[in-house]
Amino acid sequence: MFGIEDDSVFTAFEEEELIDPCPRKTVDGRSIYVSRELQIPKAWGAPVLCDLGSAVTGKVEHLEDVQPDIYGAPEVIVEAPWSYSIDIWNTGCVVSFLSLSAVKEPTP
Repeated sequence: MFGIEDDSVFTAFEEEELIDPCPRKTVDGRSIYVSRELQIPKAWGAPVLCDLGSAVTGKVEHLEDVQPDIYGAPEVIVEAPWSYSIDIWNTGCVVSFLSLSAVKEPTP
């Protein structure tokens, strides 16, 4: 995930919600909202480590499905036991993504 240096996308998001609230429903006391598209920012920030809520120890092998298929390490895709090596795979995905200039400055 990348940080966003351009806060105007959040301001626009808030203004759109005030003008035209997205559909929602309440289930068991929790509000569930329909997704709203976020504009493309004018400036990207640095990569950010996130979603550490699924972090596990690397000393044992795991079988949980923890990565999206498009970026998944081979052992995760074939449902084989995995360990910290999938983190190396993800680092390679980020480096490839950045080195292939996949992150481009948005054009206004």
